[in-house]
Parts: sequence; C-alpha cells; structure tokens
Amino acid sequence: MNVLTIRSSQKVFSEEEVSGLTGICLEHLRNLARSRHLGFLASAAEAAGQHAEKLLFTISDLLVLAMLHQRCEHLPLSRQQ
Repeated sequence: MNVLTIRSSQKVFSEEEVSGLTGICLEHLRNLARSRHLGFLASAAEAAGQHAEKLLFTISDLLVLAMLHQRCEHLPLSRQQ
C-alpha cells in the first residue's frame, strides 16, 4: 500500500494532481469519478475565450479513489512516483 502525501492546507485537487498522486490515468480517473459520483465539474476559462470542463476532487474523493483503483500499468514509469 502506498502512502499519499498532501499539504494539510490543500482542500481541492485538480484531475491532473489526482492522477499524479494516485497513478490513475486521466481516462480511467474520469470514468471512475463518473461511475462513483466523485469530484465535481468546474468551468475553466481558456485563453481563447473557450470554456473547458475540469474535474476537481476533495480530500475525501482522493482517498476513495486511492482505495478503489490501483495504479494504471499502461502509464510510463516517469509518471508513477
């Protein structure tokens, strides 16, 4: 079992941060979050004026994801820390 180390002051995590912390690829992370009703959508304003939907996760969501899913084997070793 791996230990997740996070700052105690951080309350919300982006999908990229969660992917890096848990080793779950973005595709699997989005599918798992959708099926288990984890995280919430936030609209991010892009430089070109377009909106992009990003998933944000709480510490509770992060812990549930870490327990439900193992690291993705198809990720490069440099992404798995």
